[in-house]
Amino acid sequence: MGLRKKKPKLQDEAISELAQMFIALPDDPTPGSELLDATKLDFSVNSLKTVDQHLAKIRKRKLAGNNLIKFVLRCGAYVGEVVRRHAQGKTWHWLDYEGASELSDDIVNFGKCLSTVAVLWDSKDGFCFPLGKVIKYLENGSEDSVRAFATVMIDKTLEGC
Repeated sequence: MGLRKKKPKLQDEAISELAQMFIALPDDPTPGSELLDATKLDFSVNSLKTVDQHLAKIRKRKLAGNNLIKFVLRCGAYVGEVVRRHAQGKTWHWLDYEGASELSDDIVNFGKCLSTVAVLWDSKDGFCFPLGKVIKYLENGSEDSVRAFATVMIDKTLEGC
């Protein structure tokens, strides 16, 4: 992996706010929010079962344009925040595409797209793409479970502890 050394500007607070918008923002609701029981969203790994169920419903709607962008940003932020809050042994930080691309040629090779506009970085050489996982679920269905994704990412943080 082509890593570069530069301290990036962290986006933790901004992306955490996007995650909160997934749960509740009455003046600008997330598309499909009327189908979601937000009382079950407490940033636990178990809450991602509810997110997977919600993604199955949203997948049938075939969101596009700004609705798709808003949904993926907010839902992906929620998934990533679950990883960040439950990781042990690693500290994950949110980076925007520009910050991540300054650290890794691999990010540049992916290119700037909805999947890479916000990525999680483990403060060393690891990256993961919660927004990309949400997109994959919308494309492929339950085989791309966000709960399974988060569980794997959290379990990876335990390696070497």
